[in-house]
Amino acid sequence: MNDRANSIAMGLLLVLSFAAGWAVNGWRADARIASAESAQAKQDATKAQQSQAATETKATATLEHGAAQQENTHDYTQEMARLEAGRAADAARIAGLQHDIRGAATRNAQLAGDAAACRDLADQHQRLAAIAAEGASLVGDLGVLVEKRDAQVNLLRGQISADRTLLEQTN
Repeated sequence: MNDRANSIAMGLLLVLSFAAGWAVNGWRADARIASAESAQAKQDATKAQQSQAATETKATATLEHGAAQQENTHDYTQEMARLEAGRAADAARIAGLQHDIRGAATRNAQLAGDAAACRDLADQHQRLAAIAAEGASLVGDLGVLVEKRDAQVNLLRGQISADRTLLEQTN
């Protein structure tokens, strides 16, 4: 019975050794899994930080672009108001010149002693007055048109500059 007890004890010892080895291998596997999960979590955290930094950079660039665009629009609006005020002043000066020309034509017509010379002079003066008024009107209109075009060009330049800044910051 001693042999049988020894056999059973040996068998139990082998089973216990196998179970202990199995448990140790399980612990090792758990440690490897935990290590892999930890490395993956670190990679995920790093990617999240990089994504957040990129988002913040793009948000900052977008805010700067919006501010530049708003400033550009404000400058354009101010320039349009200034040009409109200048156009109104030019129109008032042109109206004053037309009035002065008509007054001079009337005086010249009255001063002419000869009726034929007076009619001839008045007709010539009226033609000159009409031509001068038309020329003054054209000059005023063209000046306003050129100023508006210049303001639009400046607006577009500012917009291009703001867009380039945004593109440079996002790349």
